[in-house]
Amino acid sequence: MGTSPFTVERLLQLPVFRQAKVMAGQEGLSKEIYYTDCMETPDLTGFLRPNELILTTGYSFRHEPMMLCRLLDEMHRVGGSAVGIKARRFIQEVPPEALQKSNLYGIPLFDIPLEMPFIDMTHAVMDQILDRQAFMLREVREVNQQFTNLVLNRRTTELVVLVGHLLACEAAVLNQEEEIEQCTSSFSKAEIAEKRAIQIGSRITGYLAISRELKERDRFEQMCLDHAVTVLAIEFTIRQSQQLQREREQESFLVELFSGSSHQEELLRYRAKQLGISLRQFHYAIVMRVDRKSGLDNEQLTLLSNQLLHKVNKPGLHAHKGVVINDSLIVLCSSTYEEADKQREEAEALIAELTTPAEDLPSDLQLFAGIGRVRQLLSDVPFSCQEAQKAISIGQQTLPKQRIVHFHEILVEDLLLDSAGHPVLSMLTSMLIEPIVTYDREYGTELMATLSAFLRSGGNTKRVAEEMFIHRNSVLYRLERIGGILQTDLNDPEVRFRLDVAMRVWKTQEVDILSIL
Repeated sequence: MGTSPFTVERLLQLPVFRQAKVMAGQEGLSKEIYYTDCMETPDLTGFLRPNELILTTGYSFRHEPMMLCRLLDEMHRVGGSAVGIKARRFIQEVPPEALQKSNLYGIPLFDIPLEMPFIDMTHAVMDQILDRQAFMLREVREVNQQFTNLVLNRRTTELVVLVGHLLACEAAVLNQEEEIEQCTSSFSKAEIAEKRAIQIGSRITGYLAISRELKERDRFEQMCLDHAVTVLAIEFTIRQSQQLQREREQESFLVELFSGSSHQEELLRYRAKQLGISLRQFHYAIVMRVDRKSGLDNEQLTLLSNQLLHKVNKPGLHAHKGVVINDSLIVLCSSTYEEADKQREEAEALIAELTTPAEDLPSDLQLFAGIGRVRQLLSDVPFSCQEAQKAISIGQQTLPKQRIVHFHEILVEDLLLDSAGHPVLSMLTSMLIEPIVTYDREYGTELMATLSAFLRSGGNTKRVAEEMFIHRNSVLYRLERIGGILQTDLNDPEVRFRLDVAMRVWKTQEVDILSIL
């Protein structure tokens, strides 16, 4: 039989049907036949199938020939192929309306010789159908073997070209975001006519798209497309397994890097290159934490941190690779800049991307970030990581309104923490800060906040008033009150310096030093 489909025209060329005469519906002679059945029942609905050949003597509608029209209506509805009737057995004349519908629907209506038994006709038809199906199965099995070999040898591009050749169209493999991964030379997303999901379990991992819409009659093409989708699921499974392995290796590398357990520069660079981690001239660490006021419990914090990690490590952000350690997201950054301002810009861009509203993230997500200084050697990155941890821990106490704190901004606080407990520092806070705190607590005032703003602004009372949303006269009154409590002149540079040191020591009292060592 070869590759030719079994059509109504080929049916009429079989010896048992050579005496059959086509009465109407010649335009449907090219319809393919998948099934055959003998119908002698008056109930026409629910039994017919697409591409089915119906053979009948007309017995069920001998008293009502117009039922032949109903049969043709139902055949048209389901997509039937043809009707063969022994017209001179029980009905002497086919109604003209039936001939008209046969022509209208393109469903051939042919007269079967009276002497030909149905068993001979159905046997001949089934031989042809089974032969055709066996041929198709052999062809599809060979195609499937080619598909499988191409996938196992990681030649996905050739598989896509083969799909396009078999289906006589353009084809492409798309990823989850429906971006083109491989495609035939003239493929265009605008011309996609059909798209099949590539699934691993219940999760869609990609799509196979083609520029031609397959019809129900395109059985071979449908089977080829189904097999292509199946083997592409194997390809995506292999990719997923490799990606998970690489992620585990990247995580192990970053944990070792940030902990400082490996100091061999050449080995670190070699491993980073093997893991696809981009290395530029300078390297530094960013430590990010979710706002403690978010109200999330530990389990939710862990889940959220992992979601943020997935966004940091997604393909494309090669200059950023992160790892979650103790609910902190620590990111290794590579840059061509060493200026702190450029580091801040890069950190702001990364945080803006991470906090972009998404279905899997809280709408009010707030992140704090600490930035360590740049280093040229990868082996020195642990020091940048420590600085980033200090920046975020100290910054949340001393600069609570800032979401991003660079280590350069807390250099003095870091120095004072190293001297924590020194008697001179204790004496300064006792003399200059505790009296103000006690006064605020007793009278419900905001002298401490006013003094802090005054010292940060370099004594600019106008800026203090704007920051605290009060009148400048109120600022002057509060400063006068503070001077009276401390029995000192706030305009004296030496006094202001001591107040600034004492204020910084006071603010860093709540910093957990052990957590950043």
